[in-house]
Amino acid sequence: MCKQFVLLFFSTLLLFSCSDKEEKTFLSEDDFTRILFDIHLTDGVLTTENITSRGREYRPSFYYNSIYKKYNITPQQFDSCVSFYTQNSALYEKIYEKVIDSLNRMDTQFRIALKDSLVVRDTVNLWKGGRRIHLARGQHKILSFSVPVSEMGIYTVRAKIKRFKNDQTVKPVLSAYFWKEDSLKKTEFIYFDTIPIDYSEDFVKYETQLEYSDSTFMELRGDIISWANVDTNFTQHIDIEKIMIFNPQIKRDSLGLDSIVKFERLRKGNYDKLERPERIRDLERSRQIRKVDEPKKR
Repeated sequence: MCKQFVLLFFSTLLLFSCSDKEEKTFLSEDDFTRILFDIHLTDGVLTTENITSRGREYRPSFYYNSIYKKYNITPQQFDSCVSFYTQNSALYEKIYEKVIDSLNRMDTQFRIALKDSLVVRDTVNLWKGGRRIHLARGQHKILSFSVPVSEMGIYTVRAKIKRFKNDQTVKPVLSAYFWKEDSLKKTEFIYFDTIPIDYSEDFVKYETQLEYSDSTFMELRGDIISWANVDTNFTQHIDIEKIMIFNPQIKRDSLGLDSIVKFERLRKGNYDKLERPERIRDLERSRQIRKVDEPKKR
């Protein structure tokens, strides 16, 4: 009877202890999921980078301690909450499913961004104007372009644009079209989607694209920015950078994507099996909690 009372007392103490820590350190289920995501992300970085050779301040403990600081907890408090959540295997499995899903999503975004950057690096930019342009009062200019085309494929017109709140440009847009003229001086057009340019606090990527499949069209024309103001006496405040007009078929070299992506954690494109960080594995073993069943490899 006494033994049962002691066990009940310590079980109750453990439960309320972790509950208090959750309240004080904000380690709710969502926050616990986020900290596990950060830990796995750091774990992946440490397995692909030689961190230990960069000095004492860059040892693995520096990275993990920065995570604990981010969530305002100590390593001991984190261990306690791991122990708390592993008591409910169904909930623990649910949390790790969220972590795996988040890592997969991040991996997909990384690969898309990497491929896009490689396309940009390996592709000829048909825009020959300035890469950064500031439009202000007294500098109103519609940034038109006219590029000869012959290579089949998808042409993209892209720019990063920041439109400030005090800008008075009326209906600014990014636009493009394929153009041709026959022997009778009759012109024809195939229009890209016109992209409106909104106000923004940071640079926003705008782009429009269309497949070129009719070789009778001779030029790609359009405007990086145009507007509908009638009066030229208006305040304009727009910054434009990283202007590109390209077709991925017009290349300098092949992409070589597979040879560049060397991150072991991202090698297969998904986290079919997610290995627990060492600290969590030790805690799981000490509490003899069955490991979460991970998705099977296909």
